[in-house]
Amino acid sequence: MLKWIVLFLVAVSSTAIAKDKLEFMVSSGDQMAFANEWIKPEFERRYPDVELVVTNDGNLETRMAAGDYPNVYAGIFGYMVPRYARLGRLSYLDDFEGFEALQEKIAPQFMAQNFGRHYFIPWLATTQMMIYNKALFEEAGLDPNTPPETWDELLVAAEKISALPARSNGSRVHGIALWNDALATGGWYWNMLAPLYYNFNDGEYQLLNRWGTHPVFDQEEAGMVAFFDTMKQVQRFAPLTMEQNFFSRTIGMWPQYGVSWNANLQDAADRPMVIGEDVGIAPLPVREKGDIAYSNLDGRALMVFKNTRHIEQRSWQLIEMLMEESFNLKALKALQSLPTLVSLQAHEYFQQPEIRPFVKQLEHAVMNESSAAVGEVSSIILSYYSQAVVMGRMTPQEAVNAAAEEAKQIMRN
Repeated sequence: MLKWIVLFLVAVSSTAIAKDKLEFMVSSGDQMAFANEWIKPEFERRYPDVELVVTNDGNLETRMAAGDYPNVYAGIFGYMVPRYARLGRLSYLDDFEGFEALQEKIAPQFMAQNFGRHYFIPWLATTQMMIYNKALFEEAGLDPNTPPETWDELLVAAEKISALPARSNGSRVHGIALWNDALATGGWYWNMLAPLYYNFNDGEYQLLNRWGTHPVFDQEEAGMVAFFDTMKQVQRFAPLTMEQNFFSRTIGMWPQYGVSWNANLQDAADRPMVIGEDVGIAPLPVREKGDIAYSNLDGRALMVFKNTRHIEQRSWQLIEMLMEESFNLKALKALQSLPTLVSLQAHEYFQQPEIRPFVKQLEHAVMNESSAAVGEVSSIILSYYSQAVVMGRMTPQEAVNAAAEEAKQIMRN
């Protein structure tokens, strides 16, 4: 009899301590460190019957091929969401209690739908602007407080800065820098160039139509030929690679996302660079004075992969915690990102001179293209961009025509 009582108590005890296991997948580095240090302990404190396991997304595609998925994934805005939704792997978030209340707290430009449904919650945001070296502007006879507004003005400024004498260590001065090193990485680099491209069509055209079924970048009004042609001129005043970066004090202008680059200010050549004194922040150039300067909306989107309804509900609880104002602010500070919650956009932290311009730019930010095919198409664009802009082996018109034909071919297959 005693034996059965002991076995019964052991069984009851085992049942009592059994925990749900939830996997939260993020990118390696700062995101993973923050998740382990802050998200995991706080979530497990709130839900002691859950074990939160934090993993990095380095092997996500391999796992998915084997039918193995995380529960919550902080993936990038853009092609990831429709790709995974089309595979039937993502939960429809509108079904969760509390979705509508959370949606009302988020600025509307972040809440995009895919296939008529919401499959993600925007967690971290960023957008691109032009940072510039005020000392080089002044040395080149330019007004350091009046950065270029148009592409024509940018080319004039870049030429004057590039004409400055080499520095004492022999380093050349360049008017602008571009991430040509990343051209070989594929579609990822298009997120660096896309904001520049949007300012050739007032943010109205991306690479594909709104349904992601046909290319539109080859239409005259999309401005891709003008974009290639202008970037070919810009490239004359840029180093071929990023061996010399902005913080070497030899680069006049640099399109860059806000605000993670701020950490590099302390390591600038000779002495730390200071926003407002050494570094200015300006909107990206436009075609004509008075045009709205557009940029893109990048960042991290929280997705829930399908599982049992119970585990999916646990996943939603994690998202709700991550989007609480105080906890979200902690993440934004740690991960140097911009807010998607309306209430945080007015927070004093985001009024700092190195952050406020990027928050303001969010008003005119175009969501990263949300199509399962955009990764392949953007890789094609980059291949021909390299041919026409960097190497000069094709004219801009030839490059856009060839890219369009190749893109249409893969869309037909």
